[in-house]
Amino acid sequence: MDSFDFFHVEAGIENGKIVGRAGGCLGDMLQPFVQQFFQRLNSLKVIAKVDGAHVYNIYNPPHPTPAGMRFLVRKVRMMIHKMAFPVTANLAITHKCQCQCIHCSADPFKDPTREELSVEEIKKVVDGALNLGASLVIYVGGEPLLREELYELIRYVDKSKAVAMIFTNGLLLTRENVRRLKEAGLYSMNISIDHSEAVLHDDFRKVVGCYEKAFQGARLAREAGILTGISTYATHENLKYGHLEKLLQIANSEGFHEVTIFDCIPSGKYLKDASKILTPSERKQVIALAKKYYETTPIGVNAMALINSPLGVGCYGAHSQFYMTAYGDINPCDFNPINFGNVRDMPIQEIWKKMVSHPDFNRRFPSCRMQSKAYRRKYIDPLPADPKLPIPIESIPNNFVVSPEDVAALY
Repeated sequence: MDSFDFFHVEAGIENGKIVGRAGGCLGDMLQPFVQQFFQRLNSLKVIAKVDGAHVYNIYNPPHPTPAGMRFLVRKVRMMIHKMAFPVTANLAITHKCQCQCIHCSADPFKDPTREELSVEEIKKVVDGALNLGASLVIYVGGEPLLREELYELIRYVDKSKAVAMIFTNGLLLTRENVRRLKEAGLYSMNISIDHSEAVLHDDFRKVVGCYEKAFQGARLAREAGILTGISTYATHENLKYGHLEKLLQIANSEGFHEVTIFDCIPSGKYLKDASKILTPSERKQVIALAKKYYETTPIGVNAMALINSPLGVGCYGAHSQFYMTAYGDINPCDFNPINFGNVRDMPIQEIWKKMVSHPDFNRRFPSCRMQSKAYRRKYIDPLPADPKLPIPIESIPNNFVVSPEDVAALY
C-alpha cells in the first residue's frame, strides 16, 4: 500500500485550513479530487487538536498527518482496483467481560471450547489490515482491558499508518492503566454508556458503580491527553422520555470530545427481535438531536441513523470495515453474524477479498444491513431462535441477491 508511488499527498495547515498538493505521476490528474477532499475537511468542526493537527472525529487520524492522508490513497486505490478497501479493523482481543449486559452484541460469539487468538496472531491481522489500507485499529471485547497484552498491541500499531482506539466499559480506567494506555500510544477511546441515569446504566450492565467508574475513568483519560467519546444507542424509550438528550447534555458538561449514537440494532442477544428497530420518525428525531448538539456545543456528535442511511455513507460492513471475533472469525461488522473465514485458516487479505467479492457485499449498501428487511429476510429470519454464531456464509442459500434498492421501506 505505502509503495503506491504514483500517488501521494503533501499537506499542511495555513490560516487554520488544511491545504496540500497531490504528487506522483497521477498527482496533477488527481489534484481536483484532493482539493475537494480538503474542502470537505475544512467545512467540518474541529473537535480537538493533537500536536497541532486537526481532529474532526475520534475515529480518524488527525489531519494533516501521514496516517490521515492514507484515507485519500485508499480512495484512489479503490478507483484503480474497482474494489473496496477497509478504513477500520475492529478487532476483539477477548470475549471476557465483568459486565453481563442484557443487550450485548458480542455475547453470542463466546465459545468456551475455543481458544482466543495469541498476541502474535493478532499482530499478524494488524499487519494485514494496514497492508489493506486501514488507518484505524480498534481493540474491543468483551472488555479489552482485561487482556494484559492490550498495551503491547496498542504499541504495535504503526502510528505513521493508523491510530489505535479502544471500546471499554470504563471499569478498569484507573490512573495507572490510563498512564500505560497513553504511553503505549492510544489515540482515543469510546466508553459505553447505556443511559443518562446511573441506576439504570448499572442495572443494564449488572455491575453496581459501573456508571460512576466510567465517568471517573474518562476524566483521567482526558487529563492524560487521550481523546474520549461516549458510545450509546437510541431506543424507543430513551427518545420518548428524553434520556438520550440528557446524556448529550452530560457529555458536553463533562468535556467529552464526541458522542456516537448507534441505532438500537437487532443483534447479539436481540438478534431475532426486529421490534427494536427505530421507526423513520425516530431516526429523524435522532438526526435532529445530533445536529442540534453538533452545532451548539464543542463536542462532535455522530448519528448512525444518518451516517448509515442513503443520505450518508450507508453500511460500513464489507465496505470500510471488518470485525474479528477473539477467535479469529471475520464478519462484516460486530453487529452482523455472517462469517467469511478465520484468520487461522487464511490471511485477512484473502478473507477481505472473499467478502467484498460476494454478490451481496461487493458494492456500497445504502443502509445498515442488519436493519434492512430484505437482508434480514435472507440472512437472519431463517436462523433458529438461539443460533450458534457466527454463521458461515457458505451455509446461506444463495437463492436471491439482496438488492440495495430493496431497502426503501426503512427510509
